[in-house]
Amino acid sequence: MKMLVVAAHPDDEVLGCGGTIAKHIKAGDEVQVLILAQGREDLRMSARKALNKLGVSLKNMHFANLEDQSLDIYAFSDIVGIIERYSADIVYTHDENDLNLDHQITAQAVKTAFRPLPGQQVKTILAFEVLSSSEWGKGFTPDYFVDISNTYKHKIAALECYASEMRHHPHPRSFSGVDALIRLRGMSVGVSAAEAFKVVRMVC
Repeated sequence: MKMLVVAAHPDDEVLGCGGTIAKHIKAGDEVQVLILAQGREDLRMSARKALNKLGVSLKNMHFANLEDQSLDIYAFSDIVGIIERYSADIVYTHDENDLNLDHQITAQAVKTAFRPLPGQQVKTILAFEVLSSSEWGKGFTPDYFVDISNTYKHKIAALECYASEMRHHPHPRSFSGVDALIRLRGMSVGVSAAEAFKVVRMVC
């Protein structure tokens, strides 16, 4: 299986589906990660280190170098065009109801890039949640869960590469906040740790 993660910013990919990325790689799947907004150079370095912790190869880490927190300054068709260069069987990206505008634009661009035309390879699109954005928007009600009990430690190790971006409790984007969410999502489906998603499209 080929998996593609399309994230707006460095750290979104780990917060949203770091454990799932590691699980796909352990299963032998090919995983590519596209980060649209570069942010600071040190964040790009952090992203490489974090993705390496999850098992993503350097050749499968992609950066579009767009302006951070400014995706709205670009022509939407240009963002869609960047995403259309990639393909996969399953795509993970943001929820269009997030508070963050870059997240909203990314979600909409992914749906447009992989619209269900005849012959479209992408059969599944799943939206992940990002703490301090998803719950501050219109809310996040998941209907798809991935058991990451065996890859939880990989997610935390990857997040440690983004230590400068993490906050202190009780901020939701803290290590304690991430742990609480993973445990809550796990308890929701009877496992010790899980990541939750919303199905955007799924063709079986």
